[in-house]
Amino acid sequence: MTPTLAHTKRYFGFGDKDDHVVLDGGRVIGRIFQQAQAPQGRPWFWTITAREHPPSIDSRGYSATREQAMEDFKAQWLSC
Repeated sequence: MTPTLAHTKRYFGFGDKDDHVVLDGGRVIGRIFQQAQAPQGRPWFWTITAREHPPSIDSRGYSATREQAMEDFKAQWLSC
């Protein structure tokens, strides 16, 4: 699976330039965005929202860059 990003506003009507949905084909499976309340040095929050992926503490996290957030997202998505 090679996830792709699209602006959240296109899919949900909200969000700015640093707010993205993660797509698997045309299906939304998660979200990556900058969060003001993030831990120091890790402003990018990622979360898996696909129904077939059970919610857990491992299905979300913080990363230093958007690119790292994509890698972290992908690693967790593929582990299930």
